[in-house]
Formats: sequence, structure tokens, C-alpha cells
Amino acid sequence: MPAVVALFIFLFLSISVSFAQPNDECEGDTCNTLKPTVVWVRPPELGAKGPGIAITSGPVYNVMAHLSGYLDNYNHEFEAYPVKRAWSLIQHEKSAQRVYCFYGASYQEERTKWGYYSLPTSINLPLLIVSKRELLPLKSNQGNHGTEKKGKGQFPSISLQALLNQHFKTVLYNDVSNAYASAVEQWATKYNVLRVNSLGKDLGMHTIALIKSGRVDFGYVGPRGLAALSKDELNDLHVYQLSELSTGLRGTKRLLCSKTELGREVTSGLNNALRLIFSQPDKSKILRDTQFTADGYSNRLKPLFDKRWDAYVSKK
Repeated sequence: MPAVVALFIFLFLSISVSFAQPNDECEGDTCNTLKPTVVWVRPPELGAKGPGIAITSGPVYNVMAHLSGYLDNYNHEFEAYPVKRAWSLIQHEKSAQRVYCFYGASYQEERTKWGYYSLPTSINLPLLIVSKRELLPLKSNQGNHGTEKKGKGQFPSISLQALLNQHFKTVLYNDVSNAYASAVEQWATKYNVLRVNSLGKDLGMHTIALIKSGRVDFGYVGPRGLAALSKDELNDLHVYQLSELSTGLRGTKRLLCSKTELGREVTSGLNNALRLIFSQPDKSKILRDTQFTADGYSNRLKPLFDKRWDAYVSKK
């Protein structure tokens, strides 16, 4: 009888150990089902294609996919949502196995209450505005602030403060916080700012439409929006760089993840990856060139972008 009991115990322990051992042959889809999932979210934009809400191609997709390659402990999905919906997912979807992260977020102190920020993944170039009519020369009581001067970014420089103080009207979108919106709010009145809902709009194209219709005098349009215009359309518009938002060198486009343990791990992992990238010239160059294309800048700005990138990276 004791021999039978001993045999039973031996078999039981053997089976238990076999279940506890990791499967060295686990690979492909079987292993992937065990990994947490990072959902990279972006607003719908030009150049992104895919069935439903999935993003499967485009310049911004290329950046997200490149960065996700450094985070191989996770599965990665890329999806497009209106901005308000994206913020809601990050704030309210909590899971130990799935986390929503907004790529391209600008740093806002209030968002740190519900999300974790990564380090910046790109750098800024002079911020551009567009107008239908010539805005220069601009009279100003702010010293040299409204006077035309040749900017370092290939476009004439103009003061945002002087424009708003003289009641030129711009547009701000609800639920969109960036460097431009923060600057405008300093001098905003009910007369010089049109506030509209951002839901479901391509903001660059909508801003240009407002300018053409005369509802606003000028507005911020990103380089991808400008690149989408035909030569004739661009010739009908005036492009300026803002003196208040063009000279300072800063990092931009962070990953903002839900404030969960998984969100903290993902942003921490990306930070480690970025430190590695910035420390190795070959990896830094790949990200720099991929990011330049994703930002949609004109090729004539590539030397300036490279110079600013190198200056920023040297400080890391």
C-alpha cells in the first residue's frame, strides 16, 4: 500500500511540474495571445488607410510601427478615432491586458491626472499660419512685434499677439490642446477667436475652408495640410511663421497612455527605447528621417529639421 501511495504522489508531482514549466516551443500566434496589447490611437487623417478604424499605412503609421518595434513585449494595434473619443478611451478603458495610448500628444499638465506621458519623439520647427490676404506690414504697439522680418524657417515672421490685439480672427477647436491653442488663449476675446467642434473634422482642411470663406482671417495649418494643397491653392494663400512659437527648440509628439500599471510600463519602455535611439547615431537618423516624413514638412526644410534634431538630441 505505501508503494502505491508513493507512486501516486510521484505521478501527481510530475504532472504539476510539467504544467508549471514554460513552453520553450511557444511561438507565433500562441505566444502573442499571452502578451498585453497596446492600442496606438490617432485622429483620422490624410494618408491613413485601413478597414474600419484600423490604420494600416501612411507616414504616421510608419512612425508608430517603427517605435512599436522597440516594444516587443506587447502586441500592437493602430486605430483611428475622433479626438474626443480617443481621450475618452484613454481615460476610461482600464484593463491589465489592454491599454490605449495616443500618439502625437502635446504635453498638458492637466492630462497627467489621467495619463502617463513618454518623452518627446520628435522636435518642433517654426509654427506656420495661413491667411487669405496679406497680413504684412502689420502696425504694432509692441515694439518690433508686428513688423516683418526674415525668419529662419523660410517664411516671413509675424506676431500672434499683434494679430489678435488688432482683432484679426483665428479658429480654435474644442478638445484640441497644443502649443498654438495655448498661445492664442493668452490674448483671446470673443471677437478674435472662433470656437468650433473638432469632432470628425480634418482640422487642417477645415481651417483652410474657414479662411477661404472669410469666417476667420488666419489659422494654424500643419505641414501635412499645406502639402495636400495644389500649387494653385497654395499660391492663393499667404504663409507666415509665428515669432512667439518659432525660435525655441523643444521636443514634441509624445505617447500618452492610460494611467494604469500597463500604461506606466509602456511609456517607461518607450522612454528606455528613445534613450537608446538618441544615443546611437544610426538609430537616431532612422527615427529622424521617418519622423520628418510623417510630419509632412517640405523637403526644403530638411536641413533645418536635421540641425534642430541634432541640437535637441545632443542635450539628452
